[in-house]
Amino acid sequence: MALDRDQIVQTALRLLDDVGFSTLSLRRLAKELDVHASALYWHFENKQELLDEMARAIMLEVVSGDDPQVTADSWDEWLMHLGRAQRQAVRTHRDGPLLMLAARPLADYQLGYLDWILNLLVSSGFSGQEAGQAFAVISNYALGTAIVEQQQDGVRLADVDGALDAHPGLASIAQAAADPDMIFESGLRWLVAGMRSSRASD
Repeated sequence: MALDRDQIVQTALRLLDDVGFSTLSLRRLAKELDVHASALYWHFENKQELLDEMARAIMLEVVSGDDPQVTADSWDEWLMHLGRAQRQAVRTHRDGPLLMLAARPLADYQLGYLDWILNLLVSSGFSGQEAGQAFAVISNYALGTAIVEQQQDGVRLADVDGALDAHPGLASIAQAAADPDMIFESGLRWLVAGMRSSRASD
């Protein structure tokens, strides 16, 4: 059966789940597909192009029709939607955040979306520089949070039980860490609230 780009990408994502980002290679992927490595170069110029396409695929997995309505005052909803979508997407695969960071930030599939959301921010009163900063802040927060969530389980009460008498504040940290969705949403709201406050004071 002849290979196609989608088959290669989906197999690469399954392999990513199996072996992790650091071990993912074109050689392993070719073996998984039962082809010679050179066959992959008919479809992808190099590994970087494949990583770009893998990142695109995991973002498309979470795209839905429930996007916020675009209005003159909806920039905050769109930034929060962006953060949630990025975190959800990269959590669908092992080392998904590392894959997203390795993909080129200006890969072709992203350029139209980046133009759209930056224009939305500028039309809502952000300067061009502020729009870029707002996008980067939310994106970095989403990916950074996902990396922490995949690398560790957070602070559990059982881990700190012996220190609670002397340091009772640890209990609140452990209880918060037990609900990563709540932590993420709180941080996202605080970031956007800070942007609102900064714009209101200008």
